[in-house]
Amino acid sequence: MDGRSRMARRGFVAFGIGAGVLAIGLFGWSLANPEPIEAIYTAAIYPIVIGLFARVTGPAPFSVAELITGLALLFVLVRLVLRVTRLVRGIVGKGRDTTVETPAPSGTPPVSRLRRVAGLLLLTAAGVGMLYAAFIVVWGLNYARPRLEGRLGLPEREIREAELVRLATGVAAETTRLHRLAGLPSDAVSENPLDFAAMSVAIDEAFEALDLPGDPGPERAAPVKPAALSALMSRMGISGIFVPFTGEPTLNTGPPDVAVAFTAAHEKAHQRAITHEGEASFAAWLALSRYRREPYLNYAASFFASRHLLAAVRHASARDRERAWAALGPGPRKDLDELNAFWARHRGMVRGAARRVNDSYLRTMRIPDGARSYGTVVRLLIADLRRRPPPAGRSGLETTED
Repeated sequence: MDGRSRMARRGFVAFGIGAGVLAIGLFGWSLANPEPIEAIYTAAIYPIVIGLFARVTGPAPFSVAELITGLALLFVLVRLVLRVTRLVRGIVGKGRDTTVETPAPSGTPPVSRLRRVAGLLLLTAAGVGMLYAAFIVVWGLNYARPRLEGRLGLPEREIREAELVRLATGVAAETTRLHRLAGLPSDAVSENPLDFAAMSVAIDEAFEALDLPGDPGPERAAPVKPAALSALMSRMGISGIFVPFTGEPTLNTGPPDVAVAFTAAHEKAHQRAITHEGEASFAAWLALSRYRREPYLNYAASFFASRHLLAAVRHASARDRERAWAALGPGPRKDLDELNAFWARHRGMVRGAARRVNDSYLRTMRIPDGARSYGTVVRLLIADLRRRPPPAGRSGLETTED
């Protein structure tokens, strides 16, 4: 390695590690100062970032993030194959060479080996540091935002079993009603009449009409993209992912349409700087349940809420559980059975490992309940349902406590 290459390598290492250290410091400071982050980063800087991504990756009909990841993995695989091939050729060549020669000093001196290992570790640390710094700049600082629950002023109150059963029953009945209003068949799994482009536009309109407090409201954002590797995502138990480095909400197209539609809104909530998983689902519920232009999206939101609330009544009495589940009509039950069957087919070690990785990531980003943060949505749903008037002619969503 010549002098210039050595200097460039040292500069890369210094820059990468320095960027990582600064990013760690900035993230720690942001957690202690959520208001400046909300005012300066989320409101002013982040919309520019997401708008830039929309112009670069938005026009592509495929997930640019998937393409980049695939090319990177292919590059690593090719390099690995070439190294193994050279190693095998060297071993075979030595086996065929029968000439007796004076053996040359074998191996690399231990000090040189240590230097190579140390150099490789430093390069890896520099790469990780630069990647982490980029993540913090393009999206990660949003983790320091004040919680959505506080911004909406949702009251905290003890959830009693009778209230939970009543709300679950009311939402299940509403889901059945919306399924019927959308003109969906009761004897078949529902199909989304919207393609990905139309669904993405509708979800953006729903969020804009909702106008959440602190919503960065990007003028332009990349649409949701179908994942080419949906089968792999299913094996990993992943419904969708928002890729901060390209600004793309990428969806697993394997699950039933009703789940894919809601996942699209969930990932769009992440795109709008809502980082907490439970809050992203709750924001998706708020947006789609109030959006009246697309009946299927109304149904998808209500289906999501009823699924979680009905699961939450599992500790109630058998009579209350039966009453709540009886309110869910045959059409929504068909969708629910299909969704449960889909994920049952994809259980395994890979899915468990992916969940543990996701849990560790969420805890690293200072979400103390990790993957259980998805369960926050039940508490938020109930807090919102308490404030909503019951549908006309119905008492199912009545929230007066006993």
